[in-house]
Amino acid sequence: MNSVVARRFLGVLAVALVGVGLLAVPRALAHASLEVSTPSPSAVLEASPPFVSLDFDEDLEIPLTSIQLFDQDGTTVVLGPPVAGADGSIVQSSVPNISDGTYAVVWRITSADGHVVNGAFSFQVGAGGGVDSGELIDRVSGADHSESAVVRALGVARFASFAGAAVVIGGLFMVMLAGTNAVHGWATRRLLWFGWALLGLAALTNFSLLGVNTQAGSFGDMFDSSVWGDVAGTRTGGLLVARMVITLLFIPVLSLGMSRQRTWWPTAVPLLSMLTVFTFSGSGHPSVINGPAPWIAVDAIHFAFVALWLGGLAMMAFGGNVWLRDEQRVHVARGFSRLATVAIPLIIATGVLQTWKLAGGWSNLTETTWGRILLAKGAVVVLLISLGGAARWLLANEGPSNLRRMVVSEAVCAIAVLGLAAGLVEQPPAIAARAKVFTSALTEGGIIVDVSLTPGRVGANEVHFVVTPPGGNLAPIVGITARMSLPSRNIPALPVTIEPSGSNHYIGNVTLLFAGDWNLEIVVEPVANQTVLLTATVPIP
Repeated sequence: MNSVVARRFLGVLAVALVGVGLLAVPRALAHASLEVSTPSPSAVLEASPPFVSLDFDEDLEIPLTSIQLFDQDGTTVVLGPPVAGADGSIVQSSVPNISDGTYAVVWRITSADGHVVNGAFSFQVGAGGGVDSGELIDRVSGADHSESAVVRALGVARFASFAGAAVVIGGLFMVMLAGTNAVHGWATRRLLWFGWALLGLAALTNFSLLGVNTQAGSFGDMFDSSVWGDVAGTRTGGLLVARMVITLLFIPVLSLGMSRQRTWWPTAVPLLSMLTVFTFSGSGHPSVINGPAPWIAVDAIHFAFVALWLGGLAMMAFGGNVWLRDEQRVHVARGFSRLATVAIPLIIATGVLQTWKLAGGWSNLTETTWGRILLAKGAVVVLLISLGGAARWLLANEGPSNLRRMVVSEAVCAIAVLGLAAGLVEQPPAIAARAKVFTSALTEGGIIVDVSLTPGRVGANEVHFVVTPPGGNLAPIVGITARMSLPSRNIPALPVTIEPSGSNHYIGNVTLLFAGDWNLEIVVEPVANQTVLLTATVPIP
């Protein structure tokens, strides 16, 4: 196989990667976060709610979603199975008739990109039972977390997946560059089979641990076949199954083609490589961006050239001395150098483009774990590029025989890059909207108004008012109005749209445009021609 075939390899791979990106299905935005719920957090209801509904900002994998309800004693209330709502971002469960008291909702969902997110909130039915809702949530949600070892094992499996894909894709490219007459020693074959085993076993481990993580289980649950069907039915799980199948299809490529590269090699190798890359890009952060097709293609091109570059380095460093000391393979080292000349600018350009899109700008990089890991990865890549430049100088002036130490150093940096890339997958790239639920009991003129504002962040908020007239009697009040202002920004009073929701219980909606300490003014008319003003300061982070 010669450089013409290698160029054909790159051409087929690039066209295919763009093509599969354009076939992607539109998604929402990573990671999933709860936007609206019914009942609302801290809501006070007159009667038992018919269902619990959760609306997120991203599509969900409903089979891997759980919603639990606990009463104020910590006893589980049996709910109906989670079902999809009006769209893919809503999940709900039916609620049996429940008595007065404080309740905690504990949810655990798997988003469309395979990430597991959990949370909890409380609400009250009727007069409640004087229970500390925060303590109740802490008590009932403590078990809804996977073992830390499971989370770490998922990270190791992701790293192994990246490393295996790079060794197989980049290693096979180097074999193609060497040509049909090249003799491939045991070290070369061993490295390729090692990468193949790493890719397949890591996919199997990822698949098993995904089910464990969604169920907040332990390692013993990896072999629970009852969860496998649910996992396989998700986008991420389905792509992991596809990766395992593709790994099996690499067997004839490695066993038959290594001894005598067949005529189907120039097609089979880039096709299987492309499909392998898509199993990564099709389930990552770009797959859940609004209008994901071009971003999946960008991510796929980025990942493919990273795999070619780093896999080629691994082959020269650990695939046997023949790659750098055989005079007949000088053209391979030079061909790899030309590949790096094309790959590095593409990797940088696609990486920068993805960073801008996923992080929502450059200013957020230092404010998220995702951004800090990305900056560390970028620093290692700069070092890797510097070592590559030195290697190119040695290749041009002293030949490939003196590249051994430099290539090994590059390979070590490449391992660090893959490790940091594995860490990026689990972290949300954008800053989650900060929120702080506001609750307060305001008293004035014998009137008590229990106020709760959720989610307590910039944007749309829901406000609940529960009014207790003077003397604690149950007589309905005449009316209530409310407004909010932000003096620090000279924002005048914004009216809160209020609708009655029961006897002396009102629900309002207001959109807060900025963070800061908002002034809340409530005017209650307990009887005709009498008004009482209550005020509070509502901090919005």
